[in-house]
Amino acid sequence: MSAEEPTVVFVEEVLNSEDPELRQLVAAGLAPLPLPELLALQVDLAGDEHEDTQDTARASLKELEPRIVASVITEGKNEDVLRYFSVERSHPVILEAILTLREVPREVLDELASRLEPDMQELLLLRQDAIVEQPGILDSLASNPDLSSYAKRRIAEYRQHLLPREHQAPVVEEEAQADTDEDAEDAEVEQILEEFKEVEEMTAEEEWEEILRASEIKVRTLPVGIRMKLARGATAMLRGILVRDQNPQVALAVLKFSAIKESEIERIALSRVVVDEVLGHIANTKNWIRKYKILHAICQNPRTPINVGLRLLPRVGVRDMLMLSRNRNVAEPIRRRALRLYRIKVER
Repeated sequence: MSAEEPTVVFVEEVLNSEDPELRQLVAAGLAPLPLPELLALQVDLAGDEHEDTQDTARASLKELEPRIVASVITEGKNEDVLRYFSVERSHPVILEAILTLREVPREVLDELASRLEPDMQELLLLRQDAIVEQPGILDSLASNPDLSSYAKRRIAEYRQHLLPREHQAPVVEEEAQADTDEDAEDAEVEQILEEFKEVEEMTAEEEWEEILRASEIKVRTLPVGIRMKLARGATAMLRGILVRDQNPQVALAVLKFSAIKESEIERIALSRVVVDEVLGHIANTKNWIRKYKILHAICQNPRTPINVGLRLLPRVGVRDMLMLSRNRNVAEPIRRRALRLYRIKVER
């Protein structure tokens, strides 16, 4: 019997079972199966004729960590899983896995195009192979109510230069509209940057926090494209808002394209509200991570990915290593490793 046969037998047993308790356990994700097979089975049970089983499976799938889902989708072994999550979950990590999968069904991209947010629209537009195979993707994207000015320009360019002649359409009006939208967007960006500059010039830094809270609401409601542009010319106060953005592309743009100070990097490295990608980028930037305060801040931040913290830990000082081993806010694997390294260094 091959290694796969017991799994196949178990799956068939569950799907054919009349035992509601067994189906409920599997629907909740409690089954001795490899993750891809377990998710596929839960997706099957999400369409179960019994409402209790269906609700349990859907609730369990909804609570799954997006990176776990993305890892299964990236394997490309089960189209039903991909289709389910393309409809039921809109987390950027999951959508990115779907959009970048070479074998993704083109009709899935077509369906997604009409509801993607601007940053994901840019990712879709990189799939020229899929667009050539199914030009209707551009029509669906063009119908998206949140279509960015960048996407409008690319749609016009693709229709003119990428698609076969029979799929091309007059694009002069679309290009003109895209240029108009771009000019309006640039004007809005300049206005916001000027407003923040004036506020900072009139306000002491220690008084920023109250202003930040009021301004953050306004900035968060701006389209992703505008937030990305703001990051490139952001003042210190505006950087403090944008670097906490839950969209990794916006937050990382602050680090990559702003004249940011080391003191700001240290504060960011300590922040518990930035996305993981920000902390990972700081940890991988040599000029920053060479500074001990930044290194220590990254290691003690509960949001730091465990693999990043473990990699940097040997560079932490002995006394700080002992403190990390006692810090209950730090992930357990990092605390244990810190204690082992501390004992090794003390015994030398």
